[in-house]
Amino acid sequence: MSLILTKAALALKNAENNFQFVKFEAHKPKKKQAEEDNELKLSQKDLNQKKDLDLKKIRHEVVKFGMSGFDPSKKEEARIALAVSLGAKPPKKEYLNYKELMQKRKQEKQKEQEEKQMMRSKSMLQSGGKKKKKTGNDVGHLLDTYGKVQKKDLKKKDGPSTKKKRKK
Repeated sequence: MSLILTKAALALKNAENNFQFVKFEAHKPKKKQAEEDNELKLSQKDLNQKKDLDLKKIRHEVVKFGMSGFDPSKKEEARIALAVSLGAKPPKKEYLNYKELMQKRKQEKQKEQEEKQMMRSKSMLQSGGKKKKKTGNDVGHLLDTYGKVQKKDLKKKDGPSTKKKRKK
């Protein structure tokens, strides 16, 4: 029996001769350009953020400088307003006795009523001289579109064409 040489059998005999050494190297993108672009973008963002922060600091300093000219009571109010604008909780309302609160509300209602009366009296004085005079034959707004009936139209017309006799 003879041996049939296959490709695998030949490869085993010539294994040392057919050996090839291959080294794998992955494709590496150019990092220098990508890094430079990223650095430029980051530096521009940083500059914009720094400018924003600088503007905020400048505004804050201007407000503080403006507060320095106030008298002590207004200065305290300005500090509270600044703290609230920066995110602090506003202070609670001061305690007021119930009886005092009711008196205060009554006074406010009285002032409002007086103002209403003053407005009414002013409007009465202004509109008092501009009243419309009524005419004696004013029938109303209904007849404005149709017109008024005149006396000559009311007279009876004598003639056969106006009256027809009925036959019974």
